[in-house]
Amino acid sequence: MKQRWLQQIAATSCVAAACAIAVSVPHTSGPVAAPLVRPEVGSAAPASERPRYGGTLNVELGELDEPAATTGIVAWRGIVDQIWSLTDDTLVRLDERGEPQPLLAESWEHDATMKRWKFHLRPGVKFHDGTPLAPQNVVDALQMVGGRHSATSDGVQFDLSEPAPLLPSLLAMRQNHLFRAVKNDVLATVGTGPFRVDSWDLQKKGHATASANADYWGGRPFVDTLNLDFSRTARDRMIDLQVGKADIIQIPPEMARRATDEKIRVEPTPTIELLALGFWNRSPVAANPRLREALSRAIDREAIVNLVLQKEGEAARALLPQWISGTEFLHPDPSDPAAASALVKEIGPAATMILSYYSDDELQKATAERIAVNAREAGITINLRGIPPAEVETKAENDRRGFDAFLVRVDLTSPVALHALVGALIDLDGFLDKRDTVLDGNDATAIYEREKSVLESYRVIPIAHLPRVYGLGARVRNWAIPAGAAMNGLPLADVWLEREAQ
Repeated sequence: MKQRWLQQIAATSCVAAACAIAVSVPHTSGPVAAPLVRPEVGSAAPASERPRYGGTLNVELGELDEPAATTGIVAWRGIVDQIWSLTDDTLVRLDERGEPQPLLAESWEHDATMKRWKFHLRPGVKFHDGTPLAPQNVVDALQMVGGRHSATSDGVQFDLSEPAPLLPSLLAMRQNHLFRAVKNDVLATVGTGPFRVDSWDLQKKGHATASANADYWGGRPFVDTLNLDFSRTARDRMIDLQVGKADIIQIPPEMARRATDEKIRVEPTPTIELLALGFWNRSPVAANPRLREALSRAIDREAIVNLVLQKEGEAARALLPQWISGTEFLHPDPSDPAAASALVKEIGPAATMILSYYSDDELQKATAERIAVNAREAGITINLRGIPPAEVETKAENDRRGFDAFLVRVDLTSPVALHALVGALIDLDGFLDKRDTVLDGNDATAIYEREKSVLESYRVIPIAHLPRVYGLGARVRNWAIPAGAAMNGLPLADVWLEREAQ
């Protein structure tokens, strides 16, 4: 999945179309590297506000319900990506506005056609084992980006078949992290990032520890050690935070208000996840487009946001939220109960539809129940079926038989609309016609038209856009996730811990 996803993003970034972004200058340089060195501990500020080094940061980021041997490595992709964001760097980073800035590449340039790009590596960078970062390491790590790329004396050159104006933003995505394999094992790699993995025990449900990279080119992280735990339930994570066993926890969006009521410091990101309902391509029941439209119009998205999500999210009109695409407001409000009832009457007796969801996801379960109520009011019968994640994995190549529609949660992986949409379309391709999974251009018009095509097919029904929500303990200082950097990973290298009162 990852390989196919990256290849399609690269291909889409290089679309040749009249609406593509173009330049008229023969040679354009990218930003010059700015130092990312963390501030030294000084004496100008009061002692309680001065950054300090040291300590162990205890982080609880979710719950895994199955051992790796059961679910396979795909089920662990989100956890792996979170750890990679701490241990590996990318060539480029995105700033708070979503603009590409230097990271491992201190500068870049392209020719007038935007088909040839050269990225110049920051000198003196080393992997965690002390091996210097070499241009060939970049070539090896980015094999799935697409196009032809080769090592130069101080970096890497991309030779693409079509203009790629958004290549720097593509290379900033976490999936394009740089690493060096140390043996024939997907997890046995070393990176150049601010932390190095000390232990990683998947058999204990994703527990990992990492230590500060004292030689990190961007400045040593403030904390000495990260203790990462993926085994605790949401309620247990909140208790751990309140009693001081955890410093940072991930909170399900629907529990954010409860956490606030319990005096937990809650920090949400912008909306970076799509909650949607998809219809299987090969379901006879879901083959009727008017039935799909009727269900879409029957769903009360505002009620789901208010009641299920406890207002921690936004009703969705499109696949991408407004802050990413800038065009969500142009899509009409899909909720219209009266129109849904009229459509059902025109269709005649509607077949019973089976809607499934991951049985361990309380948000999906509660959303499915609300959808069933809305559908019944419009004259559509929906039966619900919770399915364990491991069972869905085993049926992935067998049409996931036994249900007609499925609730999904799709991570939006970039603040750049093109890359976010391509990633979402690939994650949703089991529901879509093939023509809807490929863009015909890379500007705002092409993105809007593709979203419109998907929405008008009613094969995917957007329901809500969700933030990622974190709870912070009393010791945590300097936590910040601006909108443009929301997909970069957790900012744990910049966090420091206040000393406990003596």
